[in-house]
Amino acid sequence: MNHLASTCTALLFVSIAVLPLQAQQHTAAEQEVLSIIDRFFGYMAVRDTIGMATILEAKGSFAAVGIDGNVTVPRMTSHAHFIAGLKQGTEVLLERYWDAEVRMDRSVAVVSCPYDFHKDGEFSHCGLDIFTLVKHPDGWRIAGAVFSMQREGCPPSPLGPVKK
Repeated sequence: MNHLASTCTALLFVSIAVLPLQAQQHTAAEQEVLSIIDRFFGYMAVRDTIGMATILEAKGSFAAVGIDGNVTVPRMTSHAHFIAGLKQGTEVLLERYWDAEVRMDRSVAVVSCPYDFHKDGEFSHCGLDIFTLVKHPDGWRIAGAVFSMQREGCPPSPLGPVKK
């Protein structure tokens, strides 16, 4: 599948899963920020590293914290390392979020939302995503994110079960 087709497919897939819960809750400016989060999950779902690179700050990073509530040192991953791993992986990835809270001031934004994550159609874990974004003249980019991870005690998603 070419880059444009995979991007369109990913964005449609994520939009169908996420937008109904958000459409009436956010301003146009907040929707613009959330569209970057939607694109992130869409690109991840189809392992589109070219698209992913367009929305991530080159020197940004992710921090994953804990599994099953264990206190651990956060696992830090640069955006470049994340993209390289995305390219090499083979599992089908699906991350869904809901109840997104957006805070913004001109050129900075923070998005906080609960999520669930699935590999090859099977539940993997849930948690809380917190994205930080910065606005460039050409649009928003993800500067970084931190997320918690747990496998047990996850609340049911308001999005319902994953369709296989």
